[in-house]
Formats: sequence, C-alpha cells, structure tokens
Amino acid sequence: MKQASATLKDVAKVAGVSHQTVARVVRKSPKVAEKTRIKVEKAIADSGYLPNRMAQQLARRKSLTLGFVSIDISLHAISKIAEGIRKEAAKQGFTLSISTMNELNPDACNQAIDELLGQQVDGLIINTSVTHTMIKQILERGNLPPCIFIDFDKTSEALQVSHDQVGGASLAAQHLIDLGHTKIALINGAEDTCVAHWRETGWFNTLENAGLKPVHTIHGKWNARSGYQATINLLDAGHDFTALLVANDEMCLGVLRALNERHIKVPEDISVVGFDNHEDSEFYNPPLTTVAQDCLELGEKSVSLLMQQMKEQAPEQAQVLLPTHLVQRQSTAPVKS
Repeated sequence: MKQASATLKDVAKVAGVSHQTVARVVRKSPKVAEKTRIKVEKAIADSGYLPNRMAQQLARRKSLTLGFVSIDISLHAISKIAEGIRKEAAKQGFTLSISTMNELNPDACNQAIDELLGQQVDGLIINTSVTHTMIKQILERGNLPPCIFIDFDKTSEALQVSHDQVGGASLAAQHLIDLGHTKIALINGAEDTCVAHWRETGWFNTLENAGLKPVHTIHGKWNARSGYQATINLLDAGHDFTALLVANDEMCLGVLRALNERHIKVPEDISVVGFDNHEDSEFYNPPLTTVAQDCLELGEKSVSLLMQQMKEQAPEQAQVLLPTHLVQRQSTAPVKS
C-alpha cells in the first residue's frame, strides 16, 4: 500500500540501499549503477515517495528552472521550439521560464536575460537574432549561468544549435529551377534577423550557380499579413515573375490570399515555396510546397546541449546543425512554356 508521506529513508529501506544512494537517483546522478537505479526507481514508485522540490532547491542552491529568451513566441516555429524545450526540460526534472523580446536590439535582449536571472534560472537558452559582437557582450557579462544559443551568427564559438537554413533555402530555390523557373521573386522575413539572412544566402547562391538573379527581393515580418502586403506590393510594382520563394509558411498564407484576390492561379500562373513545414501547410489552398525543419527536435537538442554544459561536460559538438528537407506539394509546377 502506498504511503503518501514516505520519506527518502523509507525508499532506501524498501530498495535495500543507503539513503545517500536514493538521493543520487533522485538527483539523476550518473554515479549509480543501472541495476541499482532501476531498483531504487521501483521502490520510489511502490512507496509513493515524492521528492521535496523546495528542499532540493535549498540543498543544491538551484531553482531547477531553465530560462528561454526569445523573439515573438506566437510565431509557429518559435512556439514549437519552446514546446520542445519544455518537454525535454521536464524529462530532466526542470521547469521552463520564458522571457520574450518586444524589439530586436541589445537592450531588449539584456532586459529579457535580466528578468530570467532574477528568477535564478540554472541555465539559459537564447533564441534571438544577435550578432557576433552582441554574443560576445552577452557572454562577457560575468553573471550568466551556462547558456547556449539558437540560430545566430555561425562565426561565434559560443555553444549553439540550429537548422541548416542555408541548405534548406538552397533546396527550395533548386526545386523551382528544376521546374524551369527563371523569373523568381523573393519574399524574405525581417531584415534584422539572422534566419532571414541565411535563407536569403541560400536562395542567392543557388540562383547565382544557375546563372540567375532574383527578379526582386522584398522583406516582410514573418506573419501572414506581411506576406499578403509584400505580394500586393510586388504585383502593383509590375514585377514579372513566375515563382515566389517565401521565408516562412505563415507569410505564404498571406501570399496565397493576395494571389487569389488578383485572380492569379497557383501553381498554374505562379509557383510558391515556403519554409518551416508548418503543421497546417498541407491544408493550404493549394497544399504548400515547403522546406521542413523539426523545431521540436531543435528545442530538445538545445536542452541536451545545455545539460552537458551544466554538468561541466565538454559537448561533442560546440555547434550542432540539424538537417532540413523539401516537402513537395501542389503549390509548385513546371513553368508554362
């Protein structure tokens, strides 16, 4: 029969081990044999023992909380990253605290970091478009717990994890080239973000290798409204294009509406390729060809990398690059001859 008030010593008695060994298992210490760990975990389940979280915090002087600094959490990709972080953090016995930035500048980033430091987080995951110089300034603050970065300047030696943005954008551009498109316009995300820079780099490099230049490049703000307005602006300016490379799927939703309002058929008249593989993109009209990246995996991987640093273990890779791939649907077709 389970005892709601079972203590650590009760668990030790059931498992036939010392209470110090039970404490190590509760702390997820690697210094416990697997056979012993299994036995203790069974005793914990059988006895109904619940670790005293506050006591753990006081004894270890830790909050058992990870901090996540991010740009707009309402964006689909960012929300998925946050969910991946939360799930993996929970597996490791940590909760997650999030601080978002209203603007993309050093002051906003430092304010978000300070908010989390005030909560005494044990580690930080920073997801914002910051430059190499800004990363150096953050790391030189001197009051930071272990931290890693998501999607930023690859020239920095700081711990980071990201998707292959350049490679994914190259896949999208090559797909249109293979379909015979030579008049390709670009709708990118916000100019001051690293992700927009990398995706544009992938598009430009691939087009250049094929002897092409983009018809025109215009920037949006990652949401459907900006994708809609960018498309209207391209059409009103009279740019002649048969295909659009768009920096994310949310903007594509606005792109498709704008084209539909102007009675332009997709993909018969204009092909459209997105980025992210938003879970709803297969239900767009038409279903969207896009570049897939696993944002849940990115969040989970960032926590794993952070945990290695928190345990003072040298990570196998200081910079982890996750793969992307093209998902072909009905929004692209060969160019009309």
